[in-house]
Amino acid sequence: MLLTLSKVIPAFLFPAGLVLLLCLVTAWLAFRAKARAAGFAALCAAFILYVAASPIVANRLMVSLENKAPTPGDYAPAAAIVLLGGGMAPYLPAHRHPQTNASGDRVLHAARLWKVDLAPVIVATGGYITLMTDAPGTEADLYARLLIDLFGVPDSAVIRMGRSRTTHEDAVLTAKLFEERGLKKDILLVTTASHMPRAAALFRKQGFSVQIAPTDFRGDTEPAFKFYRLLPSGAALSETTAAMHEIIGTWAYRAMGRM
Repeated sequence: MLLTLSKVIPAFLFPAGLVLLLCLVTAWLAFRAKARAAGFAALCAAFILYVAASPIVANRLMVSLENKAPTPGDYAPAAAIVLLGGGMAPYLPAHRHPQTNASGDRVLHAARLWKVDLAPVIVATGGYITLMTDAPGTEADLYARLLIDLFGVPDSAVIRMGRSRTTHEDAVLTAKLFEERGLKKDILLVTTASHMPRAAALFRKQGFSVQIAPTDFRGDTEPAFKFYRLLPSGAALSETTAAMHEIIGTWAYRAMGRM
């Protein structure tokens, strides 16, 4: 139940959900002949949508998150590379091969770190939430297929941990896995740069020594001014939503004492 609420409630706190609610309020007020109030609600909806879809706002939010977890200059060998779920598209009948999504750089970076012998194994995490998908298998399985088939990682070097459905579960279940296998809790953590501050804090809470290995950077620290950046963009709306997901997720986890 808590997992379902954690996915449903935030949907109406993100820009698209807020605008939808305000549009419904506008319609209700209009039907009740409250023109001034309806107009105000419509202006609020338009303002929220414009700000959230602004490339300038989206970029600043992304940069603020990514700057909290800058890429280290170098890495020391670790017991394992932990590759967090979120980088694969669900496996559907139309797919002949595993497909990455917008966060697919995660699996590329994990393979890159493994190829320079920074860890003997890769722990691939990621299960599916039935509320969101009914695809067969798990994301951890798809990660494993790509690592084995495309990057030459031996099957024995990939540990599939496909029961986790949230970043908190990633950390908790990975900790149990390490304890069961007698692995030292010394890891290279691979995930999207904006997600790294929250993810690293959750893993450290579970007793891990974490070397962050962020990838999938989306912010531009020195953007050149272009008139086009003043126009609303669907891509910017997506990035703002992703940033808000991290901000709200961090607040929620701190409130629950998980970080």
